[in-house]
Amino acid sequence: MKNIVIKIALSLMFLFLCVSCSSSLNSSGIGGGVNVSANISVDADITVGEKIQGTAKESYLFKFFKLSGTSKYLDNVGGGGNVCSAAAYDAVNSSGADVIVNPQYVRTNTSNLFICTEECTVTGYKGTLSAFE
Repeated sequence: MKNIVIKIALSLMFLFLCVSCSSSLNSSGIGGGVNVSANISVDADITVGEKIQGTAKESYLFKFFKLSGTSKYLDNVGGGGNVCSAAAYDAVNSSGADVIVNPQYVRTNTSNLFICTEECTVTGYKGTLSAFE
């Protein structure tokens, strides 16, 4: 009887380990359609510079309690989630850019029974705004 209970417990533990998984999602900065209307007349030149890159990583306990990660994010970022916004902030802040031209996001999720880790890397070109009118 003891052997059966041990076999069942080991089978359940093995099943829980198999359920935990790792996944990867590649997405572009191109989002879905949004209807926004604004009347504004701004003329600015954007100088496109060298290629820039930023990364961010966040870890969660039970996919709810944040264990590690950044607290600085860039608003209005496509690619999904806080971790991609943090990666965009890292790219803009470290390069001195005003905008990221043609951003490409690579997002990786790794999870096991207790800890979920999200990592995002954004690459694009440095954009500097000038000559506002």
